[in-house]
Amino acid sequence: MNFTYLFNCVLHTDVSREYMNRLGMNAEQIQSVLAQRDFELSQNIEKRKAAYREESDPLYMEWQYDQTSESEQHWRDKVVEIKQRYPVATDE
Repeated sequence: MNFTYLFNCVLHTDVSREYMNRLGMNAEQIQSVLAQRDFELSQNIEKRKAAYREESDPLYMEWQYDQTSESEQHWRDKVVEIKQRYPVATDE
């Protein structure tokens, strides 16, 4: 997920304060963008949990059963895919 926001009829993806200041955004507008970004990322935690339960947990159990390197890799690849699909907030 790439977070985007609209400012002056243009979509932007850079959420650094420096960039938003250069766009001419005031402190309230910047805070609003950051709050929306954080909210959207927080929703990904629940989506990620559900995807693990439905998609990667069965693959993990399969790996535990057969102990092959192929099934381990399949499980690990699925975990990476889920993390990419549902990124979570990181400290800046």
